[in-house]
Amino acid sequence: MKNSTITLLLLITVALNVKAQKAEEKLHQKLDSIVKQGGLVGFGVSVFSTDDILYQKGYGYADKENDKPYTINTIQNIGSISKTFIGVSLMKAVELGLFSIDTPINDILPFQVVHAKHPEKQITIAHLATHTSGIYDTDKAYDMSYVLENPEEVEPDIYDRNTAKYMHELIKNKPMALGAFLKAYFTSEGSMYKKKNFLKTAPGEKYNYSNMGAALAAYCIEVASQKSFPEFTQEHIFSKIGIKNMGWSYDSIDEENHAKTYSDNGIALPKYSLNSYPDGGLRTSVFGLTKYAQEMINCYYGKGMVLTKEQCEEMMRAHLTKEHYRTKQEVKSNYGYFWERNRNNIIGHNGGDPGIVTLMYYYEDIKLGAIFFTNSNALDNPIASQLIQESWNAIRVYQKEKAQ
Repeated sequence: MKNSTITLLLLITVALNVKAQKAEEKLHQKLDSIVKQGGLVGFGVSVFSTDDILYQKGYGYADKENDKPYTINTIQNIGSISKTFIGVSLMKAVELGLFSIDTPINDILPFQVVHAKHPEKQITIAHLATHTSGIYDTDKAYDMSYVLENPEEVEPDIYDRNTAKYMHELIKNKPMALGAFLKAYFTSEGSMYKKKNFLKTAPGEKYNYSNMGAALAAYCIEVASQKSFPEFTQEHIFSKIGIKNMGWSYDSIDEENHAKTYSDNGIALPKYSLNSYPDGGLRTSVFGLTKYAQEMINCYYGKGMVLTKEQCEEMMRAHLTKEHYRTKQEVKSNYGYFWERNRNNIIGHNGGDPGIVTLMYYYEDIKLGAIFFTNSNALDNPIASQLIQESWNAIRVYQKEKAQ
């Protein structure tokens, strides 16, 4: 009887291993076929649980001109996933007693931010964190945020028509300190200030996604802590988790491992940074972001190092009601403090900037998460967008097979 039990267990183990190998091989074949279509220069994927990596692999090129492969250690900017780090930092700042989540931002800032249409209503930290501040991001703010690292070397006309036009505008931009950039946008004497920088609705009334509001939240942390936002995140997040090659500038990471990013016509874009960098300028790898995501979900389950279970639950729970939304489409995705929380209990964020798309989501029902990075432009690029969707669909099929 004992031998029969051992034999049965061995057969079950072998069957499970074969099933796992088939699932992984199927995912690899699909992703390999996608990169061979040529619409994405390079990409990396990760599928993970709170304590294990189920699948991690890179495809295509980080630098196609030099045949440098895209790997799980390839570094790139991650776009708006960066905002989740503002959320974590806010919870840490509250824990440190620097302010509360309901503190009016004008009690913190060295300049006053007054809602142009509702000057009697104070904007709070919570309003910024849930995108209900009444702040509106103008095209001018977007355009002036991006700064080319070496503008004198850029040849705009080698790109497709739309990218070339955009590059001609970016060449004019100058780097600005975070506080100076925000002051220029939010104060009446600022070069970017207009009353239309604010919505008609008062703070707290309606949801409206705002990069400028996110950057302002990070600046509140800078002012209250008397540390730069990079210093604050290094001390309270990166070092705690033990992540290397994660930072807010080129000189804070191993630039040799940094991917080139590519335009719609497959030409490498110039290196750029962001004046409003906390809203989308973090640089890391698939491997590094996976460690971060695992830590934050472990915090959510009360097993992490950076935040307590209560802090993480508060940060990731849905704070908005249907009254906050303008359209039925918006209601599908709710917000915690800079973390998305949709009605199917999917937690995370995505990102998109010139030459990059990123996804980071944890599916609470199956207790598995996934990350996707690409160094290819998908903004108004239907071919790249379709290939990204196909990649994510393949990852989701793999997740569901592993969860069974």
